[in-house]
Amino acid sequence: MKRLLVLIGLCLLMQPQVVLGAAGKHPAIPGNQECGECHGDQEKAWFDGKHGLMNVKCIVCHGSTEKNFTASPGLGACRGCHAEQVAQAQKSKGKEGKSCFPCHDPHAVTVQGGAATPYHTQGGK
Repeated sequence: MKRLLVLIGLCLLMQPQVVLGAAGKHPAIPGNQECGECHGDQEKAWFDGKHGLMNVKCIVCHGSTEKNFTASPGLGACRGCHAEQVAQAQKSKGKEGKSCFPCHDPHAVTVQGGAATPYHTQGGK
């Protein structure tokens, strides 16, 4: 019985994530709430990096929580500032979903696992 209660509790806790993933919408938030109140680790990684130094806000990549929110931004979110790198990624073969994030951490935007090859300096090869 105790296990059943724990399982039901876990299901109830996971329900918002399941609904969010299925609908692709961000849960409603109060108008004055900042992203970092719930996503503190991601915000810290972002603002500790180059994008934070340039004051690029969450909405630039993720869109507005009320209108056009996306949890996993595509290449289009990067194109405004990184057109050359996006063009290289779009031409490459075998890139997972033509995304920056198989190689770059989504919030720190550093190369994951160390730079095995200087991809962008070699024209995307």
